Amino acid sequence: MLKRGKKRDASKAQSEGDKRPKKIILNEWEKNVICELSKKRKVLVRNWDGKAVMDIREFYLEDGKEYPTGNGLSFFMDQWKILRDHVDEIDKLMMLHGGDNDQIIEPR
Repeated sequence: MLKRGKKRDASKAQSEGDKRPKKIILNEWEKNVICELSKKRKVLVRNWDGKAVMDIREFYLEDGKEYPTGNGLSFFMDQWKILRDHVDEIDKLMMLHGGDNDQIIEPR
């Protein structure tokens, strides 16, 4: 396994077959994914310390597996209910501010 910050030897990379596409292996996080918002962002529901949590989280790929990053939001049930109750209002304001143009903005 490579350590962060070290460069990989080019001859070794070819011998390891790095030219093949990476296969994404289903892991524990993937079982809880509800939907994908973009290539890197997913919505999932999981159990944390005995409580239901809804996450909107960014993921990264390493060794053929996807892992969550620290970038994202977690909502406990009481927070999720508040957000859910305001979806219509949020939707109307999104449309008012040009949300009907289907423009995709990726994070920096």
